[in-house]
Amino acid sequence: MKGELISIIVLVYNTDQYVNKCLKSILNQTYSNLEVIVINDGSTDRSSKKINAIASNDKRIKVIERENKGRYLSRLEGYKKAKGKYIFYLDGDDWIKKDTIEKMYDAMKETKADVVRCQYQKYVNNHIITPKSYLNRNVLMDIEHLEPQFFDLLYKTNYCNTICKQLMKKSVMKDIKDVEEELNYCEDLACNLKIYKNMKSILFMPDELYIYNFNHSYKKRRLSKAEVMKKIEDTIYVYYDLYMTTKEFDIKNKKEYKKVAAMRMIEKLSILVCDLLKTGISKKEFIDTLENIIMDKKVKAIYKELDKEDTSDVYKDVRVYDLTKRVIKNSDYMLNKKFAQLYNYNKLFLNFKKIF
Repeated sequence: MKGELISIIVLVYNTDQYVNKCLKSILNQTYSNLEVIVINDGSTDRSSKKINAIASNDKRIKVIERENKGRYLSRLEGYKKAKGKYIFYLDGDDWIKKDTIEKMYDAMKETKADVVRCQYQKYVNNHIITPKSYLNRNVLMDIEHLEPQFFDLLYKTNYCNTICKQLMKKSVMKDIKDVEEELNYCEDLACNLKIYKNMKSILFMPDELYIYNFNHSYKKRRLSKAEVMKKIEDTIYVYYDLYMTTKEFDIKNKKEYKKVAAMRMIEKLSILVCDLLKTGISKKEFIDTLENIIMDKKVKAIYKELDKEDTSDVYKDVRVYDLTKRVIKNSDYMLNKKFAQLYNYNKLFLNFKKIF
């Protein structure tokens, strides 16, 4: 077999409609020295039956059946079970092109990178869509020359949020075990922060080798109150970690990236607060939740960062802490408004300003 053993870890939860396509895309890879670890995380549909039917015909597949524990613990278990020198994660409703692993492995060996990231395409309404790319050529960055491109991608965009689309040396993943075990949201970013602190170099490829499936129904359903509350808790944990990593990376302009990380936490929390309004939460619960968010030590540290005199122009006319207090004060009016889905921080606060 060509090359070293690569472990592909597939997370499956109620993806019976797509899991065959996902696994066949792996088994048909032009790079064949693969170990495929499929973690069926408590699926209640026909996923288990379909996985085991395919596994019975290919010895490279190992199936782990278990009760639902969430994405982070699934990623961690796959990492612990993997025997390959390299690891690639794939979600059970997504798939990869037939030469994905070969191209990424060859690029890794040629450049001696610890991590290789490819581009992706979206599968939406039965059509493939290619998003605008940040890159049009291979870009190799070593630990001594990461900025500004790498830090811009990590802190200012969602580009590095997912751990999929990424081939990694297993050795740089050793600290992902230190992530909060109960994490179910933003878990990929939490793991990537651990990985990036251990790597010596990273290669960004322009090739669109991963297909991200937006058709899967669970991605569209309305969340329950408990799910939104958990997302709020996880967002605070992960984005505070992003904020704190500015101290650990060798960044020249730490101030700028600390501000950006703080702004991103508030952006995510703002959207989730609006999602909370759609769950039928009572006025008292909503007010209590906002107060708890404001009083959280990590969030207060973020507010403090954004309330400094040199805060960027976007926030000069909106003092985050004061505005949030006004939201609580005027929640009776706010709860009687119909909020459309809000996609970014600026739109959210423009709407708040109109209300108040």
